[in-house]
Order: sequence, then C-alpha cells, then structure tokens
Amino acid sequence: MCIKSTLCSVMEDILTGFKMHARGWRSIYCMSPRPAFKGSVPINLLDCLNQVLKWALGSIEILLSRHCPIWYGYSRRLKWLECLAYRNTAIYPVTVIPLLVYC
Repeated sequence: MCIKSTLCSVMEDILTGFKMHARGWRSIYCMSPRPAFKGSVPINLLDCLNQVLKWALGSIEILLSRHCPIWYGYSRRLKWLECLAYRNTAIYPVTVIPLLVYC
C-alpha cells in the first residue's frame, strides 16, 4: 500500500536506504552465523528477464522522481562512495542504450 507523500516503487528498499543515508543515518554490514532469512530466485530465463525488467523500471522511476540521486541528497552527510553507488543504481538502465547501438 502506498502513502501519498512517499514514492511507490518496486525499488523501495534502495529509495529508503538512500533517504536514510541522506539524512545522516549510517549502515553496517551484519553477517550472522546462520541465515537470517531465505529469499527466492528466478528459476528460468523468462522469470530472470522479468525480474531484471522490474529492477530497470524501478531505477528509471527513481531517476525521474524528485528523489533522484543526481540532485537529491547533496549534503555533507553522504560519503562520495555512497553518492556514486546510488547514482549508478539510478542510471544503469540508461546505459543499455549505447550498448545496444554498439551491438
């Protein structure tokens, strides 16, 4: 369910992390001795392509939103590597255009 004031995206985990980092929160990598949860993965090519399409559309959605990492979050709270990572996540679907032209 989406709330009017938030962006509803299939990439809500990236958007949430980005907004938290832009507000000064820090994250750490936690590796527990046993798996905390198990996920599911696509088992055939069609499911895999559908998943990649969802990720690409979610990234484009973030790129075109007011929370675009290119201009949102310009503050001293984000480290330069975090800025680069979030920008790369939002821009990567667009990079397929030169690749297709090249091919």
